[in-house]
Amino acid sequence: MSTFLKSQFIARWKLLWSSPLLGNVGRVADQRRKKTTLITMIRNEKGILEIFSAHALSLFDRIILVDHLSSDGSREYIKLLWEKYPNIECYFFDEPGYYQSELMTWVTQNLVDQEMPGWIFFLDVDEFLPFRSKEEFDRKLSELDSFPVISMPWLNLVPLDMESGDVISQFFLEPPQPSSYHKIAFQPSRISSTSYFIAQGNHALFLGTRSSKVKFPARDSFPIYHLPIRTKQQLRGKILHGVESYRRMGSDRRGKMGSHWDEIHQIMEASSLTNELMAGIAAQYGGTLHPPYERSLDELREAGYRELQMEISFLQPPVSFADIAYGHGNALIAEEGDSRGEIRTQTINRRIEFNRSKHSMQIVEHTTSHNSKQLLDARRSSLHLTL
Repeated sequence: MSTFLKSQFIARWKLLWSSPLLGNVGRVADQRRKKTTLITMIRNEKGILEIFSAHALSLFDRIILVDHLSSDGSREYIKLLWEKYPNIECYFFDEPGYYQSELMTWVTQNLVDQEMPGWIFFLDVDEFLPFRSKEEFDRKLSELDSFPVISMPWLNLVPLDMESGDVISQFFLEPPQPSSYHKIAFQPSRISSTSYFIAQGNHALFLGTRSSKVKFPARDSFPIYHLPIRTKQQLRGKILHGVESYRRMGSDRRGKMGSHWDEIHQIMEASSLTNELMAGIAAQYGGTLHPPYERSLDELREAGYRELQMEISFLQPPVSFADIAYGHGNALIAEEGDSRGEIRTQTINRRIEFNRSKHSMQIVEHTTSHNSKQLLDARRSSLHLTL
C-alpha cells in the first residue's frame, strides 16, 4: 500500500511540473516579492545568539523565536528582541522532551497564514545563509519560486580558533563537498494538502500522517553555513542538553532520532576533548562517525578543505545581552504616588503548552507584575547615559 501511494504521488508530481498553468503562476508570482518567515528553536545559545539575530533581522520579514528551557539568558534576550523589533515574536516551550517536529509543524500551521504567498525557513542558531544582502536573498528565492519545497545542504565549517567562539571575524575550514544532510524551506500556499508535517531536525516535509507518509520532493538550492562546533564548553552543553532532551521523550522517541548526539556523547566520555577531536566531529557532523575520530587541521586541508571567512548579511548592532542587566525586557509602568520611587514591571510570557497524551499544543499567556526599585534605578542610569 505504501509503495502504491508513493508511486501515485510521484506520478501526480510529474504531471504538476509539466503543467503550463503552474509555470504561468510562477511567472506572475515573480512580479512581486514574497514575504519570508523564519522559525527558530533556541536553547542556551548565548555565545552565538546576538550575531544570529542580527543575521536573521537583515534577511527575514517575520521571525518567530521559540525558547526551549534556556538558562543562560537566551530567553531574556529574545524577549528584548520582541520588544524592540515589531517583526519578531517570541514564545516559550517548557516541555522537557525534544519535540521539535511537533513544535515546528504546529507553529507553521497555526501561526503562519497557509494561503498567503511566501516562504517559511527553519534555521538553528548555528546556521547562516550565504547571502550578503536581503536583495540577493530575495533574488535567489524568486528564481526558485515555482518549487514548493527547496533543500539546502549543510556546509559543516571547522573553526580555526576553537577558544573564542567568534563567528564574523573567524576563519573556518570549508569542506570540499556539502554534507548529505539538508534543511528545507517551503511555500505553504504551494502545498495542496493541509495534511503535512515537518520532520525532526527540519530536514524534510512529509505529506500524510506519521504512520502513513510520503516525502515531498525538494529542489536542490543553496547551501547553509553550519557551525555545530565552536568551543569545548559549547559542544559539551549542546550534546548534554540534546541527549537529556531525547531521553525525556521516553517511548515517543522514534527510530534513530538524535542518535548522532548519543554517539558524540559516548566518544566524548571515552576520550579527552581535544581540538583534533572537535575538528573530526565537526567534519563528520550529522552522520555516523567513523574512526579515527580525531583530525588535525592540516589533515583536513590535505583532504581538500580550504579556508573561508563567512560573508553574510547582518544588522549592526542588535540589542545586547548586556541590556538584560539593566532590567530591559520588561514593560515598565510607573505607579502614581509611589514615594519610594519604585515601579511596577509587567511581563507578558507566551507559552506553547504541549499535551503529551493527545500530542496537541496551545498558546497560554501569563502576565506577571512585581515592584522593583533597582529596576527603576537601572533604567534611570541607562537613560542618563543615553541622553
